[in-house]
Amino acid sequence: MGIGNIFHAFQPKDKIFFVLFEKVTENLVAMSEDFNNGIKDFDLNDDTMLKRMSDYEHKNDELTHEIFVELGKNFITPFDREDIHTLATGLDDIADYIYASTKYIFLYKSPEMKAYSDFSLLIHKACLEIQNAMKNLKGFKNMDQVKEACIKVNSIENIADDLLSNSMVDLFETNDAINIIKVSSVLNYLEIVTDKAEDVANTIENIMIKYA
Repeated sequence: MGIGNIFHAFQPKDKIFFVLFEKVTENLVAMSEDFNNGIKDFDLNDDTMLKRMSDYEHKNDELTHEIFVELGKNFITPFDREDIHTLATGLDDIADYIYASTKYIFLYKSPEMKAYSDFSLLIHKACLEIQNAMKNLKGFKNMDQVKEACIKVNSIENIADDLLSNSMVDLFETNDAINIIKVSSVLNYLEIVTDKAEDVANTIENIMIKYA
């Protein structure tokens, strides 16, 4: 066995989880950035954006599966196994609902609304804060930054709640029943993304309380 392999054999096995979570958050940040940019210049006749979101969603599925495989292989984990599972599932939900939002915009041929771009920007900001929280959670050394990032995610979710309410009011004033059904469905999917981001922030805060 080479010296590199010997060194690797004695490395803490729990480090793999932080590596994988960092890959997941990197994927979510890239996905949400592409989503935000794509919404700004949206074309219902061009499904390039939908395909990109599908690719990101599949990559997230693969990383989530990898986390679960490592969870089954490793006895030593950086925090509770249940928390690892909850965190991985929550992060995967964010990717699932970003993709679902994109898919239903295309399926419904949903007309463009300013609220879509407002939501997409909030989603991107939430993913950036989650990435920041996960980076600082490593080693449990920068808990102030973790807490601040989680608070920002919670604030973003509150803004998204208000955005949904105000957008629905404007939507119903159009008196276009078919349009209301289409757009309201998309708006709800977009708002759920921020709900899932808040769920992840809450999971991170629970981990921080237990182990910091």
